[in-house]
Amino acid sequence: MTLDLQTAAQQPETAHAPGPRIARRPGLGLKLLTVGLSVLASLGALELGVRWWRYRTLWGIPQPGGYPDDITYRHPRYHHRYRPHAQTTEGRVDFHATYTTNALGLRGSREYGPKPAGVRRLLMLGDSFTFGIGVNDGQTFSALLQEAMDVRGAPIEIINAGVGSYSPILHYLTLRDLYLDWAPDAVILWFDFTDIQDDYEYEPHLLYDAAGQATVCNPDYVHGHRDWVATVLTRSALVKYLHHKLGGTVQRIRMLGWWEYVRAKFRGEDTKLAAVHLRGGRRSRVDLVAYDRLLMVRGTASAEELDRYWKRTGGYILKIRDLLAQRGVPLILGLYPSGVQVGPDQWGQGRTYWMFEPGRTYDDPLPFEFIERFARAQDIPVINTYPSFKAMREETLFLPMDGHFNAAGHQVLAAHVLHDPILAQLLRRWRGGE
Repeated sequence: MTLDLQTAAQQPETAHAPGPRIARRPGLGLKLLTVGLSVLASLGALELGVRWWRYRTLWGIPQPGGYPDDITYRHPRYHHRYRPHAQTTEGRVDFHATYTTNALGLRGSREYGPKPAGVRRLLMLGDSFTFGIGVNDGQTFSALLQEAMDVRGAPIEIINAGVGSYSPILHYLTLRDLYLDWAPDAVILWFDFTDIQDDYEYEPHLLYDAAGQATVCNPDYVHGHRDWVATVLTRSALVKYLHHKLGGTVQRIRMLGWWEYVRAKFRGEDTKLAAVHLRGGRRSRVDLVAYDRLLMVRGTASAEELDRYWKRTGGYILKIRDLLAQRGVPLILGLYPSGVQVGPDQWGQGRTYWMFEPGRTYDDPLPFEFIERFARAQDIPVINTYPSFKAMREETLFLPMDGHFNAAGHQVLAAHVLHDPILAQLLRRWRGGE
């Protein structure tokens, strides 16, 4: 027994010696975490890539009513605004312009406080055409009008309240909450033919008070409820791009129907063009304004169709008129054309993207007649600058790809307003102290 114990004591302790190390395989949780982080990193890289592509190298063609992304921010009351005291230079393939904003985020460095005694104020409401996408601060038609008033020695301030993609719904909210504090003596609302689609898109984001009156336009809400899809769409360039591409395809299939969509594809026909020129019973069953941003310009819509889509926009124009009438402030409706309405060579390169034929003038008088008929029925004066643009159609007045006015286009509009009898009558009233 003793010998056995001694022998055992002399033996190496192999029974408890550690064996060779075996590498542990990562568990399922770690694998999922790794995959998740990889996916997030990939999505982040794609997001940055799309932002760079979209904002720096001109993804597609800028749509009419666009706005400079560098100074634009989401707003919980007015959908979006420009940053105050900002300055940015925007360079695209067909223009290079510097934008400056004042304390309220409006175009130019001039500030507006309480109205000085003896001064009259003319407020310009409008979208990116009024803001002046593509031209410098001093080249906008509002700045040119201000310069003309200064030369004349007229104590008149021209306030440029143009914000890209704004339309009567947002004009109404901002006028009511912000601009009336400046005591304007007259307001010109520059109507853009894309406004009916903008109002169509903004209306679901409105929130209402107990009396049923619109109070704010919050892009994170849809039909009164927080909508996370809308929140992501407005914050992610990648999701917005995918929604634009995939959503456009789904929309065209809905408009054309599966069979017509497939037939158009086999014929090699542009399905966007086929949808725009939709005919027959299916046309009456879809919201054309949701698909065609330039429906009023294209010449394919009848007066009855325009009237159906106009009810929303026309209703908010009347709200603006009535709001101003409470203070004895006149509302004037301003009209200007799109490049394709002026001449075959205006807005030449960009028109193809928007499904307009090259070398054609879309001079159907219905859009202008429709608006003027509405304005006459509501006793709203109209400044229609279309004749002045048509008279200068041999000169390039619109940016060839972007489609906004170039510097010459702003000069044409400003010159028309200066010589328009409606403004002349307004100035006479002001000189007379009325």
